[in-house]
Amino acid sequence: MNAAAGGAGEGPGIATPGAAPAAGCPVATFRALAERNGAPDARPDSGRPIWRCPESGVWVVESYALIVDAVNRPAEFSNKYSLSLLDADFPAAEVERIYREGGCLWARTLSANDPPDHRRFRALVERIFSGAKVAAIEPFVRETSRDLLAAWPDGADFEAMAGYAVPLPTRVIARELGVAPEDGPRFNRWSDAAVGTLSLNSTRDSHLEAARAGVEFQAYFGARLDDPRLRPTGSLIDLVARAATDADPEQGLPITRAEQLGLLHTLMIAGHETTAATLGEMLRRLATAPATWDALRASEAVQKRYVEEMLRLAAPAQGLWRVTTREVELGGQVLPKRSVVSLRFAAANREAPRFPDPEAVRLDRPAVPAHLTFGAGIHHCIGAGLARRELLVALQDLLASFHALELAVPESALRYTRSVTTRGLVALPLRARRA
Repeated sequence: MNAAAGGAGEGPGIATPGAAPAAGCPVATFRALAERNGAPDARPDSGRPIWRCPESGVWVVESYALIVDAVNRPAEFSNKYSLSLLDADFPAAEVERIYREGGCLWARTLSANDPPDHRRFRALVERIFSGAKVAAIEPFVRETSRDLLAAWPDGADFEAMAGYAVPLPTRVIARELGVAPEDGPRFNRWSDAAVGTLSLNSTRDSHLEAARAGVEFQAYFGARLDDPRLRPTGSLIDLVARAATDADPEQGLPITRAEQLGLLHTLMIAGHETTAATLGEMLRRLATAPATWDALRASEAVQKRYVEEMLRLAAPAQGLWRVTTREVELGGQVLPKRSVVSLRFAAANREAPRFPDPEAVRLDRPAVPAHLTFGAGIHHCIGAGLARRELLVALQDLLASFHALELAVPESALRYTRSVTTRGLVALPLRARRA
């Protein structure tokens, strides 16, 4: 996320190709848009998997193969987009002034960046966010999960998003970033503000408020980067702080303070947004499919397949953006230079026959092909390993703690965030029966 990366005059802003509905599956919304815009065959299981929205000029890609093709051609499909390009109403000059006066402009590190510079930061984060590091975090994940579940009342209504799905991954990544427990509400506000700017439904005031939250984030974490006493030894923020004095093995350069803050900002978002949204969807499906519980208790292998199905179907990152650097061909279509492309991961995850019976939860579904929830190629989500571990721990603890879950409201009353890029339940009232 680079809230101030694009300046005024960078290019004409564009309108969203259509916001996801408050309820229901947004894949159907995009299919309806395709048909309305003269592309009746533009469905993931058809022969026309790419189409252009005439109102916005955005090219929408729903094909699994074409998405993988695009992300593996970073020289032609650049990740260096900006909110100025995506949102015609983004107040770029005002946002830039807030950052310059109170902090610093975000440096491009992992998100909104391309090779060769992207490789430098990717190599660093892969070293510090390793499998061994995720394994070391797991005991705290399990402790936090069990503490949160212990607060669920037996047989009474409980708000599961605010009481479990959101705080579990948030507390985990906050601890790793050196956030004091009493500062949890501030951390949540910073994260919500950062993710909210990507919805393309933001107002001028919300963009400015997000920039002010970004400045607060920079001040808070700048102090922790400066003072080792404020960060846990071996935590992610501690490892990022040490990288400021370590020469990069490829370029021989330590990372700057702006780059450190940019990495921490990315880790904040990658460290919990996907997990929270997927966990909410998993809770909803557990509450509406009680017959699944016995099958899930069979083995950890079955539980891992269920987690992958939840990730595939929830697809909390519904789609991300690319900008063409030259005239390019994709799926038989010629895209002009500086075309904005929306890669719809959620649609690709439901592509038939690649995923037979795509709307169903299949515990016997093979691991190949892999879903695209975490993206693909050089921008594959750095938090994927932690997200999978947290979801598995949560599922195991839910199965051990409860006999069943039930929705406390009609399923038709559930609402999702309104965003082109992300999707997750706003609230999830549940009723639990303890084991």
